[in-house]
Amino acid sequence: MSLVKQKNFIFMPICCFCFGFLIGNLFGIFLSFLGNQFIWTGTILLVILISFEILNFLIYNTNKKFINKIFKNLQFGIFLGFFIDAFKVGS
Repeated sequence: MSLVKQKNFIFMPICCFCFGFLIGNLFGIFLSFLGNQFIWTGTILLVILISFEILNFLIYNTNKKFINKIFKNLQFGIFLGFFIDAFKVGS
């Protein structure tokens, strides 16, 4: 593997993780607005969780390891952002 491909192979998953973490943290900002649109804020997280599970099923049926790694890091960043945001609000 060339050095450029190796750097890209390391750089892209890290960027996807950071982008997912940013999305997870920004979600807490918009949760108060979204909470007014739905009956319970838990339904929002349930819809997101079910969406990720469906995407996991669709993506992991392919043999593209790089796409799997990018999606997994993005998903991990989003869920870590949710987890840290839950500690911020004290729940």
